[in-house]
Amino acid sequence: SGVAPLTVAEGLALFDDALHAGRAVLVPARFTTAGGAPRTARRRAAAATPAGLAERLAGLEPADRLSLLSDLVRGEAAAVLGFPDAAAIDPQRQFQDLGLDSLTAVEFRDRLGTATGLRLPATLVFDYPTSHALTGLVLERFFPDTAPGTAAPPRTDAEVRQFLTTVPISRLREAGLLDDLFRLAGVLEESEPDAAEAIDSIDSMDADRLIELALEGGAA
Repeated sequence: SGVAPLTVAEGLALFDDALHAGRAVLVPARFTTAGGAPRTARRRAAAATPAGLAERLAGLEPADRLSLLSDLVRGEAAAVLGFPDAAAIDPQRQFQDLGLDSLTAVEFRDRLGTATGLRLPATLVFDYPTSHALTGLVLERFFPDTAPGTAAPPRTDAEVRQFLTTVPISRLREAGLLDDLFRLAGVLEESEPDAAEAIDSIDSMDADRLIELALEGGAA
């Protein structure tokens, strides 16, 4: 990094000097030029990475491209957040829930931009809040003609439950979907003589209970 280590004695001496220097900002460090060549080599290697990535992606099948970019995006996020590897990043979980804040978001954007060679917006993690969404963006930048056809992973039961609870019951009723929803769940049957009573009971439930009842197949 171009900075030589300090012993405890050197550090304390520099601290004492700083107290009496009368300056607002000081850097207690011992610099060396020994790291210049490695830094140049690293910069050259980093500059070659995006081109190598593009070539590698071009030789892969669409599913493999998506997998490679997902690993790349999650790997950079894991590095910024201090996680052991990409496997620690849930593709569907929001970056902010994982601990990414405004400062680490900038670092993440810069790292991903360096790794891919792409110019990425400052609001990257807010516009694309999950690694899955962000992977789709990167894929689209590399392959704009094929990325839109990329199939999204199937939604989990928990996601479906969460999405359904955000829909007002009045909207389901106005769209004529409420009764169909419960018939699919086995709550209502066309032949039931007490269907009207069941509907009245349903109308008295709150949204969470309605969705829970529907997803659990009508069990009381």
